[in-house]
Amino acid sequence: MKNPVIIKGNKEGIRMIIANEASFDEIKESLDIKFQSKRRYYTKSKPIDITFEGKILTDDEINEILSLLQEKGLNINNKATNTTKECKDQSFTDLQTDKDGLFYIGNLKTGQSINAATSIIIVGNIEQGASVVSKGNIIVIGELKGFAKAGVLGSDNAFVYKVD
Repeated sequence: MKNPVIIKGNKEGIRMIIANEASFDEIKESLDIKFQSKRRYYTKSKPIDITFEGKILTDDEINEILSLLQEKGLNINNKATNTTKECKDQSFTDLQTDKDGLFYIGNLKTGQSINAATSIIIVGNIEQGASVVSKGNIIVIGELKGFAKAGVLGSDNAFVYKVD
């Protein structure tokens, strides 16, 4: 696999976008290579948060990845977040919405994400490594190869629907 892990920095720390079809060995190998020469840069950094997106990882796999990153010199906070399991409320400030929902017209490319405080209709493709997270429903008119999570923060009736 060409690039099983994409790493994006943000003000809280690092987002790791993991390809759904990547094996755990491919993930570890990719991280080993990406952080091989950066040890001196990270050794003196403040503690950072790590979030995982895309492929659902077990707690053991997350802990193994965190150990690998610590061996590479990263100063990691005690808890990592797997956004496939939970999302923080503060992430829903990215898009301004009205009470009815919103539209997004265009393709979401690898590494791009939308965090919506209400339902969203996307007219375009969501590529692998891109993500959409919504408090409401998500409707995709196009390909859905990336990550989509509807109903975060407790909306049990929310759904993700893909239209070809």
